Amino acid sequence: MDLLPCGHAAYAGPGRMCRHLLGDDGRDDHVRLLTGRGLEYDMCCQDCDKATGDGSPVQLLVACEGCVARCADTYWNLIRWRGSAGIGLRPEPLDTSVRDTPLPVDVVDFAPVEGPGSVWLLLDHDGRIGRFDADTGGWTVLAETTVPAEPDHEPWAGHELRRSLHASADGRFAAVVNDFGHHGQVLDLRTGAVTMVLHGGDHRPDTVPFSLAMLEHQGRTLVMHRTEWNRLDVSDAATGRLLTGREPASHTAGRPRPEHYLDYFHGTLHLSPSGRYVLDDGWVWSPVGVPHVWSVDRWLEDNVWESEDGPSLHWLDQRAYYWNNPMCWLDDRRPVIAGIGGDEEAMLDGVRIFDADTGRETAAFAGPTGALFADGRRLYAAAATGLEVWDPDTGERTGQLPGFVPARHHRRAGELASAAGRVLRRWRIPSGEVAA
Repeated sequence: MDLLPCGHAAYAGPGRMCRHLLGDDGRDDHVRLLTGRGLEYDMCCQDCDKATGDGSPVQLLVACEGCVARCADTYWNLIRWRGSAGIGLRPEPLDTSVRDTPLPVDVVDFAPVEGPGSVWLLLDHDGRIGRFDADTGGWTVLAETTVPAEPDHEPWAGHELRRSLHASADGRFAAVVNDFGHHGQVLDLRTGAVTMVLHGGDHRPDTVPFSLAMLEHQGRTLVMHRTEWNRLDVSDAATGRLLTGREPASHTAGRPRPEHYLDYFHGTLHLSPSGRYVLDDGWVWSPVGVPHVWSVDRWLEDNVWESEDGPSLHWLDQRAYYWNNPMCWLDDRRPVIAGIGGDEEAMLDGVRIFDADTGRETAAFAGPTGALFADGRRLYAAAATGLEVWDPDTGERTGQLPGFVPARHHRRAGELASAAGRVLRRWRIPSGEVAA
């Protein structure tokens, strides 16, 4: 076998490299030069990249699989992307009609609940929570939240305090929390009573939305919620009873870290469709966004420390200064995270798909940007210019709805929706694409 330009007798790798990256002593930090064919790219060093800006073309040479892998196997060596990725287009018939429905109140936030048709909980500026039937116009005020406003909040990196609404699937319970703040409540909407007073901890809550998710488990509604920057708990929504009691794994400077100590800021929580897994968009100091996933069943039934260091816990990636970004579940096993890269300054628009059982990446493709939703067959991206429909198996864009930028997914009704002021905008997902 002849030697390749990198000096190795081996098979050629999937991309070419500048001469400064070749060989055992070659540099690792590099620029990826997209070829326009999907995510295919060549690589060059920073000096060659700068020279191209001065009009000197970079000389790219064939490199072996080992040399390519040395640079490309981690995004931490990636300095920036150049060029454009190839985006496949495969237009499919799509009903682009969007239905506008008047709302009875100015909406702060809204959340889907089960019921016949398109039923939502609405939170207004006065703190009232009501049930709204978008098909009939029916509106009933059920409760009023008294979550403190936190007027002394100082935004970090533009994270203004915002009020968020969460709902149990059956619509009996609601949670109202201050994202990027401390406080929240859980309310029983049958009685209007507050069943839980929430506090997310005092250590840098301004860096993440309030971690909270509601799930159904063994016939009751549970609330998954942050109680400290590095601790999640699960409580019974009806009684407030703690179900994940365990001794705090606190750490004192200068002493060895105790067993189960977790150096991690919990962020936005995304439950898989059946509630089997939870995806956490948190971060660690540097700062680095580190989304991770674990089994809810194991946490509740087998190992109270599962969210700290259990065997089902998988850290999907590490991305410098990059968290609080779109994520969703394609189905009950495959989490999807936005952004291709290892640093917010070297991030390509697109998505990466993982296997929750192993934490391994199974696919990636360029293009999707904005809030993400999925129904098992198609991925929906709420781009600034309008909704885009993507085939996650091929990475092709199959449709667009200009001007419609949804914020919520009503799985039972099969709708994507946005709400602004007193208007609810809804688009029905084609029935042939709704997951069973």
